[in-house]
Amino acid sequence: MPSAPPAELQAAGQETVLNADVASVHPRKRLLIITDTDLAYRGGSECFLIHLLEGLDPSDFSIDVIQLDRGPATVRVLPDDCEHLKLEYRPLDAIYSFRAWRVWRELGRRVREGSYDIIQSQHEKADLLCAFLPGGPGKTLRISNRRDTGFKKGFLLRTIFRLINHRFDLVIAPARAILNQLVHSEGVEQPRTRYLPNGVDCEAFQPVSPAERGARRASQGLPVDDYLFACVARLVPVKRHGDLLDAFARVAGAHPDARLFLIGEGPLEEALRRQVATLDISERVTFFGEGTDMEHLLPLFDACLLASGTEGLSNAILEAMASGLPTIATAVGGNPELIEDHHTGILVPPLAVESLAAAMLELLNRREQGRAMGRQARLRAEREFSLPAMIRAFSAFYQAERAASAT
Repeated sequence: MPSAPPAELQAAGQETVLNADVASVHPRKRLLIITDTDLAYRGGSECFLIHLLEGLDPSDFSIDVIQLDRGPATVRVLPDDCEHLKLEYRPLDAIYSFRAWRVWRELGRRVREGSYDIIQSQHEKADLLCAFLPGGPGKTLRISNRRDTGFKKGFLLRTIFRLINHRFDLVIAPARAILNQLVHSEGVEQPRTRYLPNGVDCEAFQPVSPAERGARRASQGLPVDDYLFACVARLVPVKRHGDLLDAFARVAGAHPDARLFLIGEGPLEEALRRQVATLDISERVTFFGEGTDMEHLLPLFDACLLASGTEGLSNAILEAMASGLPTIATAVGGNPELIEDHHTGILVPPLAVESLAAAMLELLNRREQGRAMGRQARLRAEREFSLPAMIRAFSAFYQAERAASAT
């Protein structure tokens, strides 16, 4: 069963329940969500936002979404029948452009007219807009939703954020590691931070029986009896696929039935293919491309791998957990908040090929132990990281923080 919201939200959630009759006569909370990225691209932060928008109760919330990246006109990212949701496009190439100034003026006018109770921004351009919109105590609540540790920010951008972070009423993140990093590197005040973890759809992502796994592998053209590792991540430098390949090459000789599938696309694909050829493991490594229907594909593997140099709270790990798979991952960012070492998976140091190889060998040599880790991972996903738990936590958070801000 889904767990209760985090401890810091339980009191707010209880108050909301106790005052349900009173709340029912009050107007819906009006949210403005601003995001840099195209919601049609279902990466981790986009999936989080789609799940949140679809899950919040229409009787409690009216939501406008401003996307600063024009999505494909043919892609429908929000349901047609959600009258409480409105998606608008305001494409921005640069935050210092005249177009950005016009968007800021438009949103500022809306806020001054009282259109919103809460503004929540996601990613750098959205954060910069949000920080300079009207707000403050008793007015519109400005929230910055940080999805990673800020590893992409250069010195100048990090300095700018150190100067403007005080303008956000609250900074939220799905991992405590992200909040700790923001406190130390960007000067965010600890009392203004809130931990709100991601959720995973435990109804869509389900473990499968050995018999069903074999049949579905055969229908997908996957090796039926081999041990299949999967890495679900874009082929970009921060994910450090090269470390995975070096580690896999060290174990492949001892286990002829081991296979590695790289699920994702990205600019490093050609370089990684050359590395595979150089390591002479071309017949053991499959570049699967962009994964679709991951809820059906992921349970067909035996274990997941993630060698990232940094992470926020990984949706790939959450989906593996819900699918009943053990995960080998680097102990960076929010990964240790998801993986209980040698209970639901295995944690290894970052940039440590030998440790990655040793963890792979452990799962290959002790397969029942790996299956037991997968079962525990599934239980933890249901208990602590379900979508209903996430939605309840965010709903209680919005209600409680807006009420506190208004007093």
